[in-house]
Amino acid sequence: MQDKGDDLTLQAASARAMATELIMATGVPEATAVAVASALVEADLQGKRSHGLLQLPVYLRRLKAGTIDPLGRLKILNQGAAFAVCDAQRMLGHAAAPQAMALAVKKARQAGVAVVAVRGATHFGVAGRYARQAASEGLVGIAMANTRPMIAAPGGAEAIVGNNPLAVAIPTRSAPVVFDMAMSASSMGAIRMAAAAGLPIEPGLAVDDQGLPTTDPVAAISGMLAPAGGAKGFGLALVVDLLCGLLSGGTMGAEVASNYGPPDDPAECSWLFIAIDPSLFGDHTAIAARAEAYVQAVEASRRVPGTGGAHVPGRHGLDLSAQAKGQVRVSRPTMTALENFAVEFGMPGLDTAGDTN
Repeated sequence: MQDKGDDLTLQAASARAMATELIMATGVPEATAVAVASALVEADLQGKRSHGLLQLPVYLRRLKAGTIDPLGRLKILNQGAAFAVCDAQRMLGHAAAPQAMALAVKKARQAGVAVVAVRGATHFGVAGRYARQAASEGLVGIAMANTRPMIAAPGGAEAIVGNNPLAVAIPTRSAPVVFDMAMSASSMGAIRMAAAAGLPIEPGLAVDDQGLPTTDPVAAISGMLAPAGGAKGFGLALVVDLLCGLLSGGTMGAEVASNYGPPDDPAECSWLFIAIDPSLFGDHTAIAARAEAYVQAVEASRRVPGTGGAHVPGRHGLDLSAQAKGQVRVSRPTMTALENFAVEFGMPGLDTAGDTN
């Protein structure tokens, strides 16, 4: 384990093993623990640290409190040829979401398009991961979820809608295009990281509890996030919330509690997954070739001097993962929290002996 100022650097393999061991200590089966640990480390490797190991202490607290079910299973409540409604039964989101998208993919191969709505869900991390899952099998994938209210309506001073992520992945001949956005100008996870580091946030990212702009991350945490694109971002957040909550019959709006709230208070959310099989709409090879040609045109497009190459959505994270060379950064407070859990669980200590300086 290497010390880099306020961060510690771990080998990805050690980080996965550490996370797996901690999750299993709460009674989660090994296969589920491995899936969740792998997803968290993958997020860190791709530069999405707000959705990486930073989240693990939150999950462990909720597993201990019973508001995440260590033995929960994805249950199909109703289904047809091109749809399904499921209950995740408060299982770990990173394990339930791939199952839900896999179901959408399976049905889409028969019906052309399939929609799977999920209620009783928990935080599932990076939405683009599940859209990419469909694209890796040659299908268009769409994934969305709702969160607790964090964004005010335009001109409002009350959080009324969540920072609801939406991801779309489109397969090409090479890596898929993966557009993944939350509806705010910044994630709350990123603001929490700034608060932990004692750093200000950029203007325009958040407002305080009175709806006034702030650069103080602590005030932002007790306040609200600013929507991306103003009224447009708010509108997108609202329709994602409605789609997830209404189609699943699950929570939406103020019914969704904070994942960071008291761990014994349930924080259920709702998801929606859509898979589209291009081969049922035309020649799959030709469609993939057209998509690839478009991507290449974007990458070759003329740039403003000094701004570097054009980033096709979804590929920057893969580049960062390659540049990480199998190492992840973990904040000192997060590592301290994980070490405390290891002591509480009666573990001999976190195994980071394989890490190098």
